[in-house]
Order: sequence, then structure tokens, then C-alpha cells
Amino acid sequence: MMKLKRITAFLIVAMMLAGMTAMAAPGDGGDPAIKVSLRIEGISEAMYYCAGFEIAAGASIADLMEALGSLDDAPEVVINDSGYTAKIGELEEGAYGGWSGWSFRYNGEELTSGMGDYFLSDGDEVVCYYGDPWGGPGMQYPIVDLSDMFTGSKVRFTSLDNDFSTNPPTETENPVAGATVTLHGVTYITDSNGEITIADMKGISGFCTLQVERYDEESGVPTVLRFAPGYALYVPFADMVSKMWYDEAVMYCVSEWDFQGTDTGQNLFEPEREMNMAELVRVLALIAGAEPGAPLFPDDPWFKHELEWAIDYGIISAEDFHANAFVTKEMYLHMFYLTISRTGENDMTDRADISGAVDYDEIKEEYRDAISWAVASGIVSGTSDTALVIDPAQEFTRAMVCQLLYNYY
Repeated sequence: MMKLKRITAFLIVAMMLAGMTAMAAPGDGGDPAIKVSLRIEGISEAMYYCAGFEIAAGASIADLMEALGSLDDAPEVVINDSGYTAKIGELEEGAYGGWSGWSFRYNGEELTSGMGDYFLSDGDEVVCYYGDPWGGPGMQYPIVDLSDMFTGSKVRFTSLDNDFSTNPPTETENPVAGATVTLHGVTYITDSNGEITIADMKGISGFCTLQVERYDEESGVPTVLRFAPGYALYVPFADMVSKMWYDEAVMYCVSEWDFQGTDTGQNLFEPEREMNMAELVRVLALIAGAEPGAPLFPDDPWFKHELEWAIDYGIISAEDFHANAFVTKEMYLHMFYLTISRTGENDMTDRADISGAVDYDEIKEEYRDAISWAVASGIVSGTSDTALVIDPAQEFTRAMVCQLLYNYY
């Protein structure tokens, strides 16, 4: 088992990189556990990454590194007697000359004091990285600007950098120039403005993988902080570049439920187009945990696997399914209710009295229970401020489906 080691040493470089650490003990056994994101970036790769590292509530970053050093599947962590991170794995401070060594960012900000002064909360993000922030190369922390992506096919990378030539230091926004950017599997080099120009926008929408790298030519030390492994950037679809009420819901559904565009060649999502049954059964199958499958034969429809799931689980009958038929609000709520019930993960007992709805008589009897549950769950509130109006026959758009999923989850 790899254990955290302590060495007796005092190096001014370590003081500047991490600050003095008070090695606070984790909370006692009665403290609840929290989960934090921990990433260790070495020279050319992530040495460790865990999006849900579990530790006792009240623990500090120092405690986090102590806990990491005791794990079998993590790199060895060496902390000297002054409380500074001196070595992780085979990579030790000063190995690349200058002020090279280990630094920390906590929720996107540099530490201004020791690791023991920062106490963790659930969902916090800690990045430990190797670089030379205080030397000639410096470090940049890329910020991505997509505002000109569909008008000029450009993506810009900037960084808020500290200027230590002033007293006190000032923060300036600078381009991340000369960096290697890999977007959706294609490699670019940022120009002096920190920009890349994308020659072919086809297929660049939804969540696209992105990495940024740059190294000092003399020492080889990183001069930008890479994104987390598997980092995916949400690129708006070409028909969703203006801020709309459904933007956040669509982004959520693309990320969580693999909601796909309607035309990958033109990067279209068509949020205000009515959703058809074929699209809906695919989404519901993924929500229920069904493994996406490809048709066995070329002539099979693309939704064959998901439709078989929907029929097997009683979400819809073969007689009622028509691939290109639009889905009404009451039909969607009914099918969604059946899907959630099948997972067995949620309390489905809440019901609201919808008998006073203005259009209650228009709701098909077989759909009333699902709509009562939807109103009680808060995902449907009616379409009027003065009275409960369900509008059951409303044809549901793709954006509406996304919004209801977002409301529920």
C-alpha cells in the first residue's frame, strides 16, 4: 500500500507554492461524509482524478491529501515537516528548475494561505497541479469564450492573470496564445489573440471534448492548467445562440440524457419543433436505464431497440405508436409517469386535485392520474396565472420536454 510520507525539509519555493499547512485531523467518526472533486495534474497528464472523493465533513485540503496518500490506487504523496507538498508520485518540486513545484486551486481560486486553512464542503473542487507560477513561464488558467463561434467560427481563450510588477499586484485579462487546443478530436493552435478558427462547423454542437495544453520551450513545464480528463464543453446548437427560456433545460438534457440534435450537419436542435414519438421513446428508455442499442439490420428503424423496450414495459402499445406522430402534453406526462414508476427509485404517491381545472373534461380519463401526479410533483403548474389550465392536447415541443425533465430532476 502506498502511504503518505513526511520528510524534514524547508524550501522557500514550497512556501510560495502552497503556503504553511496546519495538518488538521478529519472529523470524528460521527461526522457525515461529503464528496469533493480532486484532480492532480502532472507534467503531461492527470496523475489522479476523482469526481466524488469521499471524506469526512469538516476536513481540510491538508486532510484530503493525507487521505489520498493512503490509497492503493493513488500516487504517493510526500509532505515535508513544514506542511508543504514536496512530491507526488515521482514528480518532486524543483525538478524543472526555477520555482517549479506543486500548487493548489480551490474552487477555481489560488490558495492564499496553507492547505490546512481551507475546509471542504460537499461539491468543492480541488486541483493540485505541477507548474511554475512564480517563475518566467508563469501559469494561465483558460476561460473559454464562444460568443463568436457561429458568427465568425472562432473560439477565444483568455486568462485572468496576476501582474506582480505593480504594488499591490493587479489582475489583467490576457489571451492564452500559442496553446494547443483539441476540440472534438481536431487540434488547433491559438493565435496571438488566444483564438482558434474552426474551418468546418459540422457536428460541433452539444457537448464536445476539449483540452488545452502549452509547455515552456526551455524547461518543458506546463504553462496552462489543463481541463479535467473527459472535460466536455457545451457548444450551443446553431439555432440556439440567442438566450432563451429553455437554454439551461436543453443543456441539461443534452448532458444527462443524451438528447440529440435533429441535423448534425447543420448543428440544429429545433427546440420549438414538436417532439415525435420515436424521439420520445428513445429519451424515456435512457431515463429508465435501458442500454442504447443499434439496429441489427440496415432496414431497421433507428429507434427499434428503444421501441421494443417501451412496448415490453407497457410505456406504449404497438398499436398506439406512430413514429412521426407528435406527442401531446397529456400523452407525454402519462408516458413519463409510467417510466419513472418503472425505475422504482421515486415516491410516486403524491396527487393533486385537478378536478377544478378549467379544461378537466378535456383530459382523457386514462391520463388523469399521471397529470394529477405531475401537478403534485411541481413539474406542471398549469398555463394560466388565475386558474388551473392543463391544456392536455397541446403538442409538446422538444424544448417543453427538456424543461419538464429539468423541472423534475
